[in-house]
Amino acid sequence: MTPAAPTQAAPEALSGRSSNSPSAGVRSGEQLRNSIHAAQRRDHRFFLIMAIVIVATVFIGFFPTYFQKPLERVMPLAPSPGLAAIVHIHAVVMITFFLFYLLQTALVSGNRKALHMTLGWASVVLIPAIVIIGTVVVFYGAKLGHKGIWPDPEAAAMVFVLDVYVFAGLAAPAILLRTKPEAHKRLMLLAIIGGLLPPALARSPLIHLGPFAVAAAVFAFLFAGPIYDLMTRRRIHPAYLWGLLLVVATMPPTRLALGHTQAWHHFVDWVIR
Repeated sequence: MTPAAPTQAAPEALSGRSSNSPSAGVRSGEQLRNSIHAAQRRDHRFFLIMAIVIVATVFIGFFPTYFQKPLERVMPLAPSPGLAAIVHIHAVVMITFFLFYLLQTALVSGNRKALHMTLGWASVVLIPAIVIIGTVVVFYGAKLGHKGIWPDPEAAAMVFVLDVYVFAGLAAPAILLRTKPEAHKRLMLLAIIGGLLPPALARSPLIHLGPFAVAAAVFAFLFAGPIYDLMTRRRIHPAYLWGLLLVVATMPPTRLALGHTQAWHHFVDWVIR
């Protein structure tokens, strides 16, 4: 046997070793980490943009009836209606929560996760406060005869009161799943869009285009997250699927069907009398 055979085989052996060498593994690990970090930055940017758009929508929607009040003395604005103390308390709680949500999203985007989790315990107070005070305000409006675009105050009360309970029904599991960030942030986004944002959209300039324009805006917000998932992950996270199921199941047709029942009318009349 001549030494030529092992000499010729050596380059293949060296080539095999180089493809499995530690340096190749390091490069592969770095590429994976870079890919994960890029995806996380993209997610942070999306959820922060959504939080900013939500807060801006609330400000625009409630500007004529609430936020313009301090400006009425210095600017030629149409006077906004007078509001009871309970409505002001409700507004303060809601404003606090929306700004809190924006802050929490910004903290995650800025990689301040420890502070985000510490401040998150404020949700234990804010979420029940939204539900309790929101319910009181709805029945207060029913007592005054407020019905908006709905058939009667009782039906309107069903439409409005379910907003806060849809919010709570999605925000509660979001808090329970706080150690699973992917589900947590999606459920919280849906909770706000499905439960708290519709009243602001219904008061926005879109209402001048008719209720279908408002409904289209609601659906655009609801499906922004799932569409983003499809574009970036090729699949929709299960949290969106379960959350959307609750939101769609409790949309106005269902609420109106419940609001037209005699049992609900008797209950509202009993509460407000």
